[in-house]
Amino acid sequence: MKVFFALACVALASARNIKIDQLEYGFCDGSAEPATLDMISVEPFPIVIATGETITLSVQLTLNEPVPEGAQVSLKIKKEGLIDIPLPCLEIEGLHIGSCDYDADTLL
Repeated sequence: MKVFFALACVALASARNIKIDQLEYGFCDGSAEPATLDMISVEPFPIVIATGETITLSVQLTLNEPVPEGAQVSLKIKKEGLIDIPLPCLEIEGLHIGSCDYDADTLL
């Protein structure tokens, strides 16, 4: 499994352009659902991941219960295909981008 993950990371790092043309979102199976996802938009769509590109992600949600202090949001992004390619968590100029864990307080 470690070899597969390493190969996927190398493939992702070596890719000059990755086009993402489908977007699926929701809560992980078995996880709590403290909010309702009302609207998610991504600009531009389809997404092109390449040097110099800009991606804007907007999310509108309705909280179904209070969010406890210190809560975390885990975002997992992958390019699905014959072999799924996970997009790793990258730190760029102090900003974490990709499949990262985020503080809910910061996002809200």
